[in-house]
Amino acid sequence: MLAFGKVFLVLTAALALFVSSTIASTTYYVDFTDGDNTADGRSPQAAWKHAPGDSNATDGPADVELGPGDKVMFKGGVPYHGSIILEVSGEPGNPIVLDGNTDGTFGEGRAILDGGRIIDEWAEVASQKDAGGNPLWEQIFYADVDVDISSNFDHGAFVPHRGAPGDRQAPWQRIILTDGDAGLLPIAQSPKPSDPFYPDLPGDFYESPHELADSYPHKLYYEEGTIGNPNLPLIGIASGEGSAPVVEPMDGGAVTFELDESVEIAEIGVVEHFDADSDRAVERIAFLADGEEIITVSPANEPDAMQRFRLPEPVRAGTLTFKLLHSDREMADEWTRIAQFAALTPDGDNVLGGEGQKTILIDEERLVAEDPDRYEGKFIGVHGGNNHVYFARVEKYDPDNHQLILPGFEPRTYSQTRYAFYNSVRLIENPGEWAIKPLENGRSRIYLLPERLENGRPENIGFPEFPTGISMESGASHLEVRGFLIQRYSGGRGGVYVARNRPRARDIAISDCEIRFLSGHAGISLNHCDEIHVENCHIHHCPGWTVGIFLNRVSDYAVLGCYLDKNAGSGIRHYECKNGLLRDNAIMDHFGMHSSAINVYEGCEDIILERNYVQNVATINRNARNITFQNNVIDGMGTTRSFAIWPSGRVGDWDGIINLRILNNTFVNAREGILGHGSGDDIEGLEIKNNVLAPIRGDLPAEIENNIYTGAVDEAFMSEQCRVITDPNALFVDPAEGDFRRKEGGPAMDVGADVPPPQID
Repeated sequence: MLAFGKVFLVLTAALALFVSSTIASTTYYVDFTDGDNTADGRSPQAAWKHAPGDSNATDGPADVELGPGDKVMFKGGVPYHGSIILEVSGEPGNPIVLDGNTDGTFGEGRAILDGGRIIDEWAEVASQKDAGGNPLWEQIFYADVDVDISSNFDHGAFVPHRGAPGDRQAPWQRIILTDGDAGLLPIAQSPKPSDPFYPDLPGDFYESPHELADSYPHKLYYEEGTIGNPNLPLIGIASGEGSAPVVEPMDGGAVTFELDESVEIAEIGVVEHFDADSDRAVERIAFLADGEEIITVSPANEPDAMQRFRLPEPVRAGTLTFKLLHSDREMADEWTRIAQFAALTPDGDNVLGGEGQKTILIDEERLVAEDPDRYEGKFIGVHGGNNHVYFARVEKYDPDNHQLILPGFEPRTYSQTRYAFYNSVRLIENPGEWAIKPLENGRSRIYLLPERLENGRPENIGFPEFPTGISMESGASHLEVRGFLIQRYSGGRGGVYVARNRPRARDIAISDCEIRFLSGHAGISLNHCDEIHVENCHIHHCPGWTVGIFLNRVSDYAVLGCYLDKNAGSGIRHYECKNGLLRDNAIMDHFGMHSSAINVYEGCEDIILERNYVQNVATINRNARNITFQNNVIDGMGTTRSFAIWPSGRVGDWDGIINLRILNNTFVNAREGILGHGSGDDIEGLEIKNNVLAPIRGDLPAEIENNIYTGAVDEAFMSEQCRVITDPNALFVDPAEGDFRRKEGGPAMDVGADVPPPQID
């Protein structure tokens, strides 16, 4: 394992590159309100309107090419409306700097990068009919804006609450509404969420006793002894749409279709699927009609192409079975994925096709309205898959059968269905709620029940019209961004974005920025880059599953002293990162759907996380090595666990989790302190020492030493130095106020974290 001192020296050497020269080559000034692009830009009195890198820039800022040591100074307190793309580089120790008035000499306060636009043209709704029957129609206003969101309504499919492309995601994720600089406004929703910032928590949803049904006319199932992945539903094997289902084992695994009536079959078809990391190929497939084997075929291992096989002669049957066969005993018990099975009539029609299937939601308790148009235009959110929420527009309501007809739902479903309705003027009930719908000619109409009026109209209501604040592209390196307020961007990559390029970007510093009211990838998104320093940034109130800080294939980095508060995605999220330091960060109130406070995912190595104060859970997922988690506070805030270890999977050249050290942490307010998933065979070199924590669960082969448990724990996780103390007031300075430092005079004072509760100005 890489010792802490060695990691620190490596980081210190890397971060030395971030010390910029005190002598800039040229300082350019930008004043969006009073600047002039025809001026020379080299003094506050001759400031430009636009910054270099803005596609709307003309004249001076459009012509200048920034070089090492150049600084672009933005006027404090002035909103700059636009996006900036940097494709230029400084030099080590002499970066190009974007400065938001950090020395306070150009304007007052921070410069503001604002991607939003204020809506001026509000009108009163004319009638209750125009408000979808809403009884509050006389208080509702509308405005038509030049934003085309028709694609977000018309794609006819369920999309996940996170990761959907901008033109397909839920409309209120693409277009967010703000009350000026005061805060976000909630989308109209039913039932109302316990926290309007989090509209997608299944705990707030309606619950139907019925599992989601589908309109597929045949019965489809795995034969006895066959296993599939519940997150890849079998229905996909009928249509070839969506994810390819798993079939296991490869010798004897079988899938059966019971048709609604017997048909004549002349050919069968197979579409294979190949994972990029798998060579599990189908060897043979037997086709059975009403239990009788008709033909055995050998697919040609051609992924994504329908391979058709003619039967010796047509057969009539009502039950069709496809059975995998394999002669290699090492492969026989493995699994594979099949994209599609087909059975074709003599006329070439596929009788198994599930294309265009619909999903049916039944709820006799709530779907009782007699009006068949009651749910027209509404969106629905459904809990499914591996604990996600998926959104789609309702297609039809059947009042006689208490049913909603929805697009085909492919992910896993649960025995009971949790769901909520969104984005209809009919659903607007509370001040601040809004909804949006597309109009012709690429425009959209926003409906709003305002919280206040000025001169009889809503005032200072805005929405983002730019996707991303600052983008660093084409390998741009040796750059510094500091001192900005960045707000109101949506549908892009977030506030500050470092793109994946060759060569990799390097030597990027982002400091002293406040980032808020974004709906996009992340407040700060760092991708395939090296030597990164993020310090003293406040990232908060970013909806739409926006991550606070995203680190993707980043090496030699530090995230220091940042305050992340109430972002709908995870707080700090890692994928395949190396040589990192997270210190003195506060990650508060990240309780959105499928969110965690800190994720260390997919092959991370040589990372130290220390002196962080965290709410919710921290997770280590798939393989990782040389991770030190020390002197942190994790307040689960009533969650199931504080720290989760998932050793399954492989990224890179090693398997499992190796050399994970969990030292001197305080884990509180969770049922489980540390939970291990899967087999302990995938874990080695695990140390759990000197922590205060709730009981440990799971198969965790670890060196256990000198822990204080706050509840009864399995004997396997005790040692001579461990003890159980259940009274938090005996352990902590002020647990009711979140101060979990050890109280003087308590037992084993060398145990737990020494981290005070965070403060924010």
